[in-house]
Amino acid sequence: MKRLLKKRNTKIIIAGFLFLHLIFLFNLKFTAWPEMTLWPYLITKGWLPYKDIAIAHTPLLLVDLTILYKLFGVGLLQLKIYTWLLVLLTDVLLFWVVREIWNRKTAIFSLIFFIPFQLFYEGNGLWFDLALAPMALVVFYLIKKKDYLWAGIFWTLAFLTKQTAFWLLIPAGLGCIQGISLQKPQKFIEKSKKFASGMLGTFLIAILVIWALGFLKDFYYWAFEFGIGILPKAQGQIHLPSLRQLAISFFPFSILFFLFLTQKRKESILLSIWVIAGVLGAFPRWELFHFQPALPFLAIAGGLVFSQIKKLKPITKILLIGYVVLSIVLVSKYYLREWGRETRFFEPEIKQITTYVKENIEQNDKIYVLNAWDSVYALSNTLPAVRPWIPHLPWYMRLLGIQEDIVSSLDIVRPKLIIQGEYSETGLSSYKPELIDEFIKDNYEINDNIGSYLIFIPTK
Repeated sequence: MKRLLKKRNTKIIIAGFLFLHLIFLFNLKFTAWPEMTLWPYLITKGWLPYKDIAIAHTPLLLVDLTILYKLFGVGLLQLKIYTWLLVLLTDVLLFWVVREIWNRKTAIFSLIFFIPFQLFYEGNGLWFDLALAPMALVVFYLIKKKDYLWAGIFWTLAFLTKQTAFWLLIPAGLGCIQGISLQKPQKFIEKSKKFASGMLGTFLIAILVIWALGFLKDFYYWAFEFGIGILPKAQGQIHLPSLRQLAISFFPFSILFFLFLTQKRKESILLSIWVIAGVLGAFPRWELFHFQPALPFLAIAGGLVFSQIKKLKPITKILLIGYVVLSIVLVSKYYLREWGRETRFFEPEIKQITTYVKENIEQNDKIYVLNAWDSVYALSNTLPAVRPWIPHLPWYMRLLGIQEDIVSSLDIVRPKLIIQGEYSETGLSSYKPELIDEFIKDNYEINDNIGSYLIFIPTK
């Protein structure tokens, strides 16, 4: 009877935390990344990823979103629901994994730790890093349970979600080595074979599907040659933090100091390596949401520390209380700043532009969006005048022949409308692709403006 009550109480506690997390998600600013709308939308219209759309990421998340939009249509509500379900799934998965490996108490503390920091690290918005977090957690669990075949399968799925899953191979490999004597290397070989079989088998299936769909060469170029070889070093892509940003970003990670005081050294080191592997995706373009894959492991560290708080020395307890107080201040300031704010990339001007486009074009007319949020295509149910579609970002536009191809397409298609955001003096919106700008000036004239966006029509 006590066991049943305990189980029921646990479900109530978890449901309460999920509900609380959902309330925060609903009220804090949501980030609707334009790519999460545009790319799947174009795929639903028959455009092939990589061949017709320049995408520097691996495709699994986009496949998921394409299915979602095909079933339920394209819109902000659909994107929010998908994102929030993914976040809540990560909550449940975190609790379950920690309970299975450690215990219920540690699992509850891990969830308490995870929820506020998941939001603080800009987790209220769908990007590849957010989808990578539950994948990384599954790989961690399977390694812990010595199920190396499935660990290899899920690592590949993680890599097909985002290339930075590569770094998870480091702690996964160390997990395979754990407990093996140097005198018996055959055990490590057996584990590695199982992991490699799952990894290579899954990757081979993915490659065969991509090959059958006819864009294997384009996939290799954009996701590997460009995404891994060119993009990280491209001018404008490197964005390093200030000392203040660095301090704020890494303050929550100081929980690892307490981890080493409460847990065995070997276990603390291995868990810390999982945390570090999850953080490496934040370089070289520093943004808080890139920390998402590390947060489940940081939460596990927090759960292990707080579940052992009674065993800490008085001075350590005082330091831990200081950590908690500063964390509350840090998180509260973020919540107060972002509470009730409008959705990012879905500002009133974008809604007005969408309405304007719908009212001023005929069916099958094409438009071109420059230096503005590309989600306008999806929201207005129009298609770009340029195929393949290339993002208006300097590291794409500066590639050899890209602007020439875009101008050639614009000259042939002659879009009914061109929406152009005004160029700023600094930042990404200051980049002006010269050849495209020259074509617009020679062949189009300003017909209207909506806020900081100019509406061009063909010159009569």
